[in-house]
This record gives sequence, C-alpha cells and structure tokens, in this order.
Amino acid sequence: MKELAKENLSDFLTYYHKLHDSYITSVNYDINSSKIELLIDVCWSGEAILKEDNTYETNKTKIRIFFNKIEKFNCSEIFSWDYIDSIIIKYIDIENKEYITFSNNEIEPFIYIVCEKIQYEEIGKKSRKKL
Repeated sequence: MKELAKENLSDFLTYYHKLHDSYITSVNYDINSSKIELLIDVCWSGEAILKEDNTYETNKTKIRIFFNKIEKFNCSEIFSWDYIDSIIIKYIDIENKEYITFSNNEIEPFIYIVCEKIQYEEIGKKSRKKL
C-alpha cells in the first residue's frame, strides 16, 4: 500500500493520467472508523502505446483508494455512465490543520472527500463490463 504525499502527488496524477476516463465502481464508507474505500476502474496508467491500428493501449487497471480520518464527505448518486474527466487532489487548511482533498470537479463534484491521509494500491486488471 502506498501513501499519497506532497512529494509523490504529481507522480501519481501523471502516472494515472489524473484518472481521466476512469469510473468509480464502489464507495464503501465505514462511519465508525471514519474511513472511505473507493474502487476505481482506471482507463489510463503509465505510458500509453500507439498500436499499428492507430489506437492506444492505455494500460487499464483497477485501484483501491483508502481515505483515513475523514473530515468532510459529499457524494451524490453515481451512475454507471458517470466517468471522471480529471481528478483533483490538493492540500487545504481547515482551522490551522492540513488536510488532503479528492474530487472529480472543482465546481460540482459528484464526489468530494477531505481527509488526513490517502493510501492506494493496484489490485488488478479493469473489470468493467460493456453492454
């Protein structure tokens, strides 16, 4: 399990292409422990490879992200067609304490989390099924 920090945040966003075209497939909120777990089908990871047929091999994968010591959480209903255009992860101060935020949009995010710590791990190949 890796922890997101100021030192590796840029690398995470670059490697996972700011989660562009990715889908949140599960949101698990443990109220008693003040933790949230997201499962995300990631469309782009690493370096995309241009194939002979002029399409890209995007290195699809699945990641689990843990948010610990939740300060604020807002999640609207997420539908199967709601994809992430670009994830925003940044540090903010609330009452002289530093937190890290995670949202899919600055203006009207369908998910917004403020917490003390974010950890993540890759858990395998993408499992999203096509109709």
